[in-house]
This record gives sequence, structure tokens and C-alpha cells, in this order.
Amino acid sequence: MPPETLEATDPMRAFVEAVNHNEPAALATVVRSQAEGAPPVTAKLVVWTDGRVLGSLGPNVDAAVIADARQALREGTSRSFIYPKPTGGRTRRAERTAQFEVYVEVVKPPTLLVVGAGHVGGFVAKLGKLVGMQVAIIDDRPEFANRERFPEADQIICEDFVPAIRSFPIDETTFIVVVTRGHKQDETSVREVINSKAAYIGMIGSRRRAGAVLKLLRDSGVSREALDRVRTPIGLDIGAETPEEIAVSVIGEIIMTRLGGTGRPLSAIEKVAFRDE
Repeated sequence: MPPETLEATDPMRAFVEAVNHNEPAALATVVRSQAEGAPPVTAKLVVWTDGRVLGSLGPNVDAAVIADARQALREGTSRSFIYPKPTGGRTRRAERTAQFEVYVEVVKPPTLLVVGAGHVGGFVAKLGKLVGMQVAIIDDRPEFANRERFPEADQIICEDFVPAIRSFPIDETTFIVVVTRGHKQDETSVREVINSKAAYIGMIGSRRRAGAVLKLLRDSGVSREALDRVRTPIGLDIGAETPEEIAVSVIGEIIMTRLGGTGRPLSAIEKVAFRDE
């Protein structure tokens, strides 16, 4: 649901609210209008992934624009759309005859997919939400994958790992943490994501357990290049031992990967000097 402060009649305000709350949304704005009866320049509407729509460009064009905005939101890419859409010929021809052009601006926060709803997975999910990620949980145990344990999660999927992962939309903004209860579940889960477009794939486990999983994958034909994508041991080297500390280590590595950090202490990169007065 939109935040309580949302101005229900103002798409721009709604979009800003979505941005501030790390909520996926797309803002469609008319940037060019050439024909009588076409929507005016700066007319706007906003759509969300849950199907909500706010604003209108006109009853005769809303359906097409909303469909294109939802497509852009699924792809996570901002882009322009020209109407009426060309039925053939070159784009330049379509632009000359277009009645109007709409620019769709997409805000899609990174997604944290936690595969395994145990203790470590729970703390990883909590911290992921705190740093502004959309959080999804997958586990096949209803006593673990439920709203009571994960009130902050955006999506909880209680299903067998393989079909759940196969149906989950994974793209370049998806960060995957595999923290299941056993090496068999680790192996099947990693197998499903290892060739995906995910920005990050990490797997928890002891050296022996992780090595066994990687060997099973290699022996089944998974390439060395694909195996090298799996970060294991997972997380940054901060001496973490408890589930809470491990979660900090994991989220730290995800932030480093996403934003391009080095993982080194800031004081070692740029030591602050002082002068005696």
C-alpha cells in the first residue's frame, strides 16, 4: 500500500514517495504532443508492480501507456514510447507521424533473494530491508517461511526450492544469498541460479560443505566460469561468528559489490591527518 502521506491525486508526488520508500514504480510523462486530442505535455501517470495506477493521460490512451509502463518496470529500464505505435517502416517515420511521446522513468530498488529461512537468512533479510532492498524469502518449510518470522519481507514464497526459484524474476539487480539447511538444498538452489543474470550469488557453508556442493556441480557439467560466480565463503572478512555478525558480513559484501567499494578500512584508504595548533 502507498504511504499514508501520499497525495492521492498527484502522480508526481506519489512517484517521489515511492522513490523515498524504495518501492518499485514507473512514472509515465508526456514529453511531446503533436495532434489535437492527444494528451498534453507534462501529463503524468504512475504505476506500481502490484497493479495500482494513479493518474490518467486520457481514456483512449491509458491502456496502451499503462501496459508499456508495466513492461518497462518489469525490465527495470527507463525508456521512451511513441504513440500510435508504428505498424511498419522506420522509427523516424513513426516519429514524424506520432501524436505523442511518453517517457517512462523506472525506479526499481535492488532485490535481495534469500534462499533459506533459517537464523542467518532471517538476519540477512532484516539487514537487507534496512539498507533499502526489496526482500524475498524462499523456503519449503511453512514453519520458517511465514509472515510472523519475516514481517519486513516484501515477498515470502513457501514452496519447493526448484520451482520457486524458476518462477522468480532474476535480473541484473538481483542479489542472491543461498543459506539453506543442507548441502543438497544448496546444490539444487545454486544450480538454478548459477547461469542467471544475478548481480551476486553467495552461498554459506563450511569449507567442506561448500566444496562438496561445488564438486557436485562441476561433475554434473557446470562450467568453471559459472562456478567462479559463486561467492563462498560468503561475506567480508570481519571475524563474524554469530548469525547476526554473519549477516552484517554478507550485507557488507553485497553493498560493496553493488556500489563498487573495496572492502578495505576507510582509514587505510584515506587517513585523516591532524595538526597541532
